[in-house]
Amino acid sequence: MPKLTALLVKNAKLGKYVDGEGLYLLVKPTGAKSWVLRIQADGKRHDIGLGSVNSAS
Repeated sequence: MPKLTALLVKNAKLGKYVDGEGLYLLVKPTGAKSWVLRIQADGKRHDIGLGSVNSAS
């Protein structure tokens, strides 16, 4: 699966896009885009919010 590109992130529609190694781009119904890191610790899955796509620019 190809990595997320700046163009794909810019044009992403509602949904969850996988970049690999647990990194996701999450696009909410409002159009808000955020980065999420999914990890597993002690046998449990955890999603860690890394912030807005806009705050990274």
